[in-house]
Amino acid sequence: MAKLEGSGGGVSGKLWRKHGGGYYALLAVGTFLYLDFMDLVESIASATSVGNFITSELLTFAIQTFFNTFLASLWPVVWFAGMGVGAAFWAGGGYLAWTVFLAVALSRREKKLKKELGL
Repeated sequence: MAKLEGSGGGVSGKLWRKHGGGYYALLAVGTFLYLDFMDLVESIASATSVGNFITSELLTFAIQTFFNTFLASLWPVVWFAGMGVGAAFWAGGGYLAWTVFLAVALSRREKKLKKELGL
């Protein structure tokens, strides 16, 4: 009997395939937004005038966004650098909340579809 590619890992592997990629992407996007927001706050704080701020942002925005995108794709490293071992607890707790939220949302959607289809 042939195994499906990407199968395995038991219950945790199945859970990751169903929900993990979305959670990883959510944390990457959240990390990107946080990094960009912090860069913006730093730029505003260091600007001496509105013109200085605009000039500074025009010159550095694309470069900062590129680096923030790269760092966001490596969010576990960024989190660990900022929070230490606590990052694992935040990511793990968030993953638990994510799977519960997603399971509830999908369950409600399935019930609604079954009702609409008369099943």
